Parts: sequence; C-alpha cells; structure tokens
Amino acid sequence: MNNIKDELYQIGKQSQTDKIWHHGYHRFYSLFLNSIRNNNIKMLEIGLDRTNSLVMWRKYFPKAHIYGIDIDATIYDDKDTTIFKGDQSDKKFLATVVDDIKDKIEFIIDDGSHVPEHQLISFNFLFKNLLQDDGIYIIEDIETSYWRKGKLYGYLLGYEINNISLTEIFKSVVDKINLEFIPQKDKEKYNKVDHIDDEVLQMIESIFFGTNCIIIMKKNMSYSDRYDKRKYRFEKFL
Repeated sequence: MNNIKDELYQIGKQSQTDKIWHHGYHRFYSLFLNSIRNNNIKMLEIGLDRTNSLVMWRKYFPKAHIYGIDIDATIYDDKDTTIFKGDQSDKKFLATVVDDIKDKIEFIIDDGSHVPEHQLISFNFLFKNLLQDDGIYIIEDIETSYWRKGKLYGYLLGYEINNISLTEIFKSVVDKINLEFIPQKDKEKYNKVDHIDDEVLQMIESIFFGTNCIIIMKKNMSYSDRYDKRKYRFEKFL
C-alpha cells in the first residue's frame, strides 16, 4: 500500500502541485483512485489555478479524458483535456458542462472557490447529474468551514460570515448511511440532511473524512435496493 501512495506522491511532487507538497492528499487519494488508474476514464476537476494538478492527473491517469472548470480563462494544451470557463456556483453553467460532456464520469474533484455554499451547489448538481454509479467525488480545502473570519479568492469566508459548515453537514451523512440500525422512532430525524438534496442523499454509498478533504462514493443503484430496503435482522435490540 505504501508503494501506491509513494507513486502518487512522486508524480505530484514532479508536477509541483500543492495537493502533494503542502496538503499530502496522496495519503488518501490513492486508496480510492488506484483501482481506476489505468482505465479509460473521464474525470473533472473544479479549480485549476496554475494547472499543476492537471499535469499530475495526466501522469496518474494516462488514458483519461480530463475535464476542468475554472472561473478564469485557463489555457492548457493537451488533446485529451477540455477546459470550461465558468462559476461552480452557477447551476445553469454546470448544466451546460453536463450537456457538453454527454456521459457519466468516474471521478470529480472540487478544488474551486472553497466557499461552503459553492461546494454544496456543485456537489448536489454534479453528484446527481454527472457522476456515474460507483463514482468518486472529492471535496478539498474544507478548512474554510473551520475559519472564524477570512478572505480567499475575493470571497469572505468563515462561520461568522457564512453561518454554514461543510464538515458538520457531511458528518450528518454518517447517520443517514447507517439508518438501518437506528430505531424506527428516530429514523425520520436522520433521513434528511440540511443542504443536501434528498435525492442526492439516497445516492451516497460511503463517506470518508481525511485531513482537509471529504471523499464521497456514489451507490451502484442497480443493487442498492437489496440493502436499503431490507429489514434489520437485530431490530429487537434497538
């Protein structure tokens, strides 16, 4: 397992992306992404900055078609990379991206504005409309949900300003995933999560919290009913 992590670390280091040298995301990402690394996948990254991460993804996913979203004009010369200019909090823009891609994709990563409201808009729309079953969705830089007050990329951030915490919202998803084991009288309380669309919530298979990131996997809807609608075998203990 360390070899898998080390390989992503070396690729990221060569690409000079802060995903590796600053955040150390390779500690988590390789666990979820290594199995699709050599597949002909499609992936989307929100927030491209100096495009260093695109260099890393191209080396890590040599057969992938990479899509990118950035609010500023970004030039990246690669025949298997497509860049869309727009705002991740604009649902109409996101809809044009989905229409242009014309297919479900395996992997989406949000390294955009870092504004919790924007992260939620993108997640709710793209998780449902663009990510395929069994797909992986990563939200980076959740640190801003812990800030008291600050400014980044021209946005005011922090709980004194936004009054919303991405981490607290997604913590609630843990109970929803384990709803089967919650007493019937309490199920309604945990069957909804503020700021996450009900339909999207039903599609979440698992959730992982790492340092400064959240990794969400989408259900394979073709077999989800087998587990979601069964009766809990130890219900008498609840």
